[in-house]
Amino acid sequence: MNKSMITVAVATALAAPMSLSAAESKFFGYSQITAAVGDGGAADADADGLRFGADSIRIGYKIKHDKAWGKLQLDFNKTDNSGYSKTKIGVPEIIKDAVVGYKLSKAAKVRAGVFKTPVGMDFSIASKQLDITKRGMDKGLVLERAAGLMVSGRNLSGFGYDFGVFNPAGRSSAAPKGTAGDAAAYAGRLMYDIDESLHLEVSYGSSTSDSDSTYEDYSVVGVAGSYKTGAMTFKAEYIAGSNVKGDKGKDESVGYIHAGYSINKMNEAVVRHYVASSEYKDSDTSLGNTYIGWNIFLADKKQNARIQLNYVVASGDKEKYEGYAIKGYKDNVFLAQFQVGF
Repeated sequence: MNKSMITVAVATALAAPMSLSAAESKFFGYSQITAAVGDGGAADADADGLRFGADSIRIGYKIKHDKAWGKLQLDFNKTDNSGYSKTKIGVPEIIKDAVVGYKLSKAAKVRAGVFKTPVGMDFSIASKQLDITKRGMDKGLVLERAAGLMVSGRNLSGFGYDFGVFNPAGRSSAAPKGTAGDAAAYAGRLMYDIDESLHLEVSYGSSTSDSDSTYEDYSVVGVAGSYKTGAMTFKAEYIAGSNVKGDKGKDESVGYIHAGYSINKMNEAVVRHYVASSEYKDSDTSLGNTYIGWNIFLADKKQNARIQLNYVVASGDKEKYEGYAIKGYKDNVFLAQFQVGF
């Protein structure tokens, strides 16, 4: 039996007895099947015809008992644990979240385990609720998921916070390699909300390298906001990373602006424009990706049945862009995603 199947068996064994307790519990899951036309994202430059794939195939379990809670989420699209990938943060890639938490007070909730680090507004959104078919270019600079401890607070006269300490951010595309116990990652976020209409946040994170390493520590800062009024939604975010992959002076940044319009309960039109830049030594290049999208919701709970259609227009230094952590489409491409969940 391979390690992925062992993980699933253990998770099921743990979930079964908990579901018999007085705790509130539920299973959830979803799959995202994709289609693409164009060579913007093809592994083979000649493979620009219609092709199918998958972004996520997930199942999970949540439990809540009084002030304690927990979550386990697996992604069966992440079962290739060969080489370094299976030890990036000490657990297999198939495990997206494995966390237990406790509400200390209205102002503080603590959690421990494997979960998202608090850098990046769009990164904090669940993939089943994204406005476009793909994680954006900003994902390359965040610290990703990591194993650690975090304290959070919400609804503090509109303010909120997240502060955490983690193992080195091994799943991040921008952080240098590090050994837990020698290197570490730190991240924090401050937020301000007015009802559901306005959200503002700033975040900062750092992932260090080993003490005997020649690599530099990686740092990232982000600012973001969203505003909703009637059928319109506006978003903007900017993230900048320094010493990408631990190389001194290798800096990258990305920003986007977003507008969405809910035509009705079933249809939403979206436009999002990304601009990414990469600076290293004498190289200074940029790449733009503009998503023109249509989201079709086929169920009352939008994430349970959804179709997303995107046409991505590439711009900037398409031929010579040299992003190390930030990846994007260098040619125009049509993307579709078909999601079903429960």
